[in-house]
Amino acid sequence: MARPFAYAALAAALLSAPAALAAPGVNSTKPADLPAGHYVLDKTHASVTAKITHMGFSHYTLRFTKVDAEFTYDPKAPEAAKINVTVDPASIDTATGGDAFGLKFNKELAGDGWLEAAKYPTITFVSTSVDVGDGHTGKVTGDLTLHGVTKPAVLDVTFNGVGSGFVPLSVKTGFSASTTIKRSDFGVTKYVPLVGDDVTLNIEVEFDKK
Repeated sequence: MARPFAYAALAAALLSAPAALAAPGVNSTKPADLPAGHYVLDKTHASVTAKITHMGFSHYTLRFTKVDAEFTYDPKAPEAAKINVTVDPASIDTATGGDAFGLKFNKELAGDGWLEAAKYPTITFVSTSVDVGDGHTGKVTGDLTLHGVTKPAVLDVTFNGVGSGFVPLSVKTGFSASTTIKRSDFGVTKYVPLVGDDVTLNIEVEFDKK
């Protein structure tokens, strides 16, 4: 007879639990609802991909598998947010497979004439200003350092929302961003224009509040 009572007690507890416990996921798309604090990247839910034209036949897509990022935020002064991103150029992945050819191609693009990861081991983006736009979409301007060269870059950013993860009372948020750069501006000129000069970066990231 104790088991039905236990089930009823559990059901009551779940119904009365905070929303963070009962329904993880986005519960607001208003930046004002994002709590102030320091946020770190959820590396299991982050991607940085790049698209570049290949001889006019395709928009070839590759990915960087080692990415880190953090930002600080205050809803009372969203324009003062500070964002830092680091990418390991040696983590470039062409998705051509794990066989000898695929690994060789990855190594080639990380090597001489391309990203030269041994000489320039980090790609960084450090924000210098934030335009919050309409709150849902905005722009983040910053210094992009690639191949040892630093140039300004502007990210078009979409705020996807804030809510909780599966950890009770946690705070999670997510963003989508994109920008297009010219690789020749950063001294990566091999095979231009046979392989396109314009590189489109697409970024999908989730952050957890510390």
